[in-house]
Amino acid sequence: MVEQTAKDYAKIIQSADLEKEINPLCTNIDDMLARLDEFETVLASVRAESNGIMANHVCSILSFSENFGELRQRIDNLEQFVATVNENLNEVERSVDVAEQELNITDYSIKGLLLKPLRARLSATETSGTPPKSNLVEGEFQPVPIFKSDEYFGSRADETNVGA
Repeated sequence: MVEQTAKDYAKIIQSADLEKEINPLCTNIDDMLARLDEFETVLASVRAESNGIMANHVCSILSFSENFGELRQRIDNLEQFVATVNENLNEVERSVDVAEQELNITDYSIKGLLLKPLRARLSATETSGTPPKSNLVEGEFQPVPIFKSDEYFGSRADETNVGA
Protein backbone atom coordinates (compact mmCIF):
# COMPACT_ATOMS: atom_id res chain seq x y z
CA MET A 1 0.00 0.00 0.00
CA VAL A 2 2.85 2.40 0.71
CA GLU A 3 4.36 1.59 -2.63
CA GLN A 4 1.05 2.24 -4.35
CA THR A 5 0.67 5.60 -2.61
CA ALA A 6 4.22 6.54 -3.52
CA LYS A 7 3.57 5.67 -7.16
CA ASP A 8 0.36 7.77 -7.15
CA TYR A 9 2.21 10.77 -5.71
CA ALA A 10 5.03 10.30 -8.21
CA LYS A 11 2.54 10.35 -11.08
CA ILE A 12 0.98 13.58 -9.74
CA ILE A 13 4.36 15.27 -9.37
CA GLN A 14 5.52 14.08 -12.82
CA SER A 15 2.26 15.20 -14.47
CA ALA A 16 2.43 18.64 -12.85
CA ASP A 17 4.11 21.20 -15.03
CA LEU A 18 5.89 23.44 -12.52
CA GLU A 19 7.00 25.80 -15.25
CA LYS A 20 3.40 26.37 -16.27
CA GLU A 21 2.22 27.07 -12.71
CA ILE A 22 5.19 29.12 -11.51
CA ASN A 23 5.54 31.38 -14.59
CA PRO A 24 2.27 33.29 -13.97
CA LEU A 25 3.32 33.86 -10.37
CA CYS A 26 6.74 35.13 -11.46
CA THR A 27 5.11 37.39 -14.03
CA ASN A 28 2.74 38.84 -11.41
CA ILE A 29 5.63 39.37 -9.01
CA ASP A 30 7.67 41.13 -11.74
CA ASP A 31 4.67 43.37 -12.56
CA MET A 32 4.20 44.21 -8.90
CA LEU A 33 7.90 45.07 -8.53
CA ALA A 34 7.71 47.33 -11.61
CA ARG A 35 4.67 49.11 -10.19
CA LEU A 36 6.37 49.42 -6.82
CA ASP A 37 9.39 51.04 -8.51
CA GLU A 38 7.07 53.47 -10.36
CA PHE A 39 5.28 54.29 -7.12
CA GLU A 40 8.59 54.87 -5.37
CA THR A 41 9.67 57.24 -8.16
CA VAL A 42 6.37 59.17 -7.98
CA LEU A 43 6.62 59.32 -4.20
CA ALA A 44 10.18 60.66 -4.38
CA SER A 45 9.15 63.37 -6.86
CA VAL A 46 6.16 64.35 -4.69
CA ARG A 47 8.41 64.56 -1.65
CA ALA A 48 10.92 66.72 -3.52
CA GLU A 49 8.16 69.00 -4.83
CA SER A 50 6.45 69.30 -1.43
CA ASN A 51 9.78 70.10 0.20
CA GLY A 52 10.38 72.84 -2.36
CA ILE A 53 6.90 74.24 -1.90
CA MET A 54 7.23 74.12 1.89
CA ALA A 55 10.57 75.90 1.74
CA ASN A 56 9.11 78.65 -0.47
CA HIS A 57 5.96 79.09 1.61
CA VAL A 58 7.74 78.96 4.94
CA CYS A 59 10.12 81.66 3.71
CA SER A 60 7.24 83.85 2.49
CA ILE A 61 5.32 83.32 5.74
CA LEU A 62 8.39 84.17 7.78
CA SER A 63 9.04 87.26 5.67
CA PHE A 64 5.41 88.33 6.23
CA SER A 65 5.64 87.79 9.99
CA GLU A 66 6.64 91.42 10.49
CA ASN A 67 3.32 92.46 8.97
CA PHE A 68 1.22 90.15 11.16
CA GLY A 69 1.26 92.72 13.98
CA GLU A 70 -0.04 95.39 11.63
CA LEU A 71 -2.66 93.01 10.23
CA ARG A 72 -3.79 92.07 13.74
CA GLN A 73 -4.02 95.79 14.64
CA ARG A 74 -6.08 96.51 11.52
CA ILE A 75 -8.45 93.65 12.34
CA ASP A 76 -8.83 94.91 15.92
CA ASN A 77 -9.55 98.42 14.62
CA LEU A 78 -12.12 97.04 12.19
CA GLU A 79 -13.84 95.14 15.01
CA GLN A 80 -13.89 98.33 17.09
CA PHE A 81 -15.33 100.24 14.12
CA VAL A 82 -18.07 97.64 13.59
CA ALA A 83 -18.97 97.82 17.31
CA THR A 84 -19.15 101.63 17.13
CA VAL A 85 -21.35 101.51 14.02
CA ASN A 86 -23.59 98.99 15.77
CA GLU A 87 -23.93 101.27 18.81
CA ASN A 88 -24.68 104.25 16.55
CA LEU A 89 -27.27 102.28 14.64
CA ASN A 90 -28.98 101.29 17.89
CA GLU A 91 -29.06 104.96 18.97
CA VAL A 92 -30.55 106.03 15.62
CA GLU A 93 -33.19 103.28 15.91
CA ARG A 94 -34.09 104.52 19.42
CA SER A 95 -34.33 108.07 18.04
CA VAL A 96 -36.63 106.89 15.24
CA ASP A 97 -38.77 105.01 17.77
CA VAL A 98 -39.09 108.18 19.87
CA ALA A 99 -40.02 110.19 16.78
CA GLU A 100 -42.64 107.62 15.81
CA GLN A 101 -44.10 107.74 19.32
CA GLU A 102 -43.99 111.54 19.28
CA LEU A 103 -45.85 111.65 15.97
CA ASN A 104 -48.08 108.69 16.91
CA ILE A 105 -47.17 106.72 13.80
CA THR A 106 -48.41 103.14 13.77
CA ASP A 107 -49.61 102.96 10.17
CA TYR A 108 -46.69 102.77 7.73
CA SER A 109 -48.73 103.37 4.58
CA ILE A 110 -48.34 106.66 2.71
CA LYS A 111 -51.69 107.89 4.00
CA GLY A 112 -50.77 106.98 7.58
CA LEU A 113 -47.34 108.56 7.35
CA LEU A 114 -48.73 111.85 6.00
CA LEU A 115 -52.01 112.30 7.88
CA LYS A 116 -51.46 110.75 11.30
CA PRO A 117 -48.69 113.13 12.43
CA LEU A 118 -50.94 116.09 11.60
CA ARG A 119 -53.83 114.60 13.58
CA ALA A 120 -51.46 113.78 16.44
CA ARG A 121 -50.27 117.42 16.55
CA LEU A 122 -53.82 118.70 16.65
CA SER A 123 -54.87 116.27 19.37
CA ALA A 124 -51.66 116.88 21.38
CA THR A 125 -52.42 120.59 21.68
CA GLU A 126 -55.93 119.83 22.93
CA THR A 127 -54.95 117.30 25.60
CA SER A 128 -52.40 117.94 28.26
CA GLY A 129 -50.61 115.16 30.06
CA THR A 130 -47.14 113.94 30.71
CA PRO A 131 -44.98 114.90 27.77
CA PRO A 132 -43.76 111.94 25.76
CA LYS A 133 -40.08 111.25 25.32
CA SER A 134 -38.75 113.61 22.68
CA ASN A 135 -35.77 114.18 20.42
CA LEU A 136 -36.32 117.93 20.70
CA VAL A 137 -34.19 120.16 22.90
CA GLU A 138 -35.57 123.68 23.24
CA GLY A 139 -37.83 123.05 20.27
CA GLU A 140 -35.07 121.87 17.93
CA PHE A 141 -34.29 118.34 16.80
CA GLN A 142 -31.06 117.02 18.24
CA PRO A 143 -29.54 114.37 15.98
CA VAL A 144 -27.85 111.39 17.50
CA PRO A 145 -24.07 111.84 17.43
CA ILE A 146 -22.52 109.23 15.18
CA PHE A 147 -18.97 108.25 14.35
CA LYS A 148 -16.76 110.23 12.04
CA SER A 149 -15.19 108.11 9.33
CA ASP A 150 -11.97 110.17 9.53
CA GLU A 151 -11.40 108.76 13.02
CA TYR A 152 -11.21 105.25 11.58
CA PHE A 153 -10.08 105.62 7.98
CA GLY A 154 -8.23 108.92 7.87
CA SER A 155 -9.30 111.93 5.87
CA ARG A 156 -9.28 112.29 2.10
CA ALA A 157 -6.48 114.82 2.39
CA ASP A 158 -4.31 112.12 3.97
CA GLU A 159 -5.11 109.75 1.07
CA THR A 160 -4.13 112.31 -1.58
CA ASN A 161 -0.84 112.95 0.25
CA VAL A 162 -0.11 109.23 0.38
CA GLY A 163 -0.91 108.75 -3.31
CA ALA A 164 1.30 111.67 -4.39
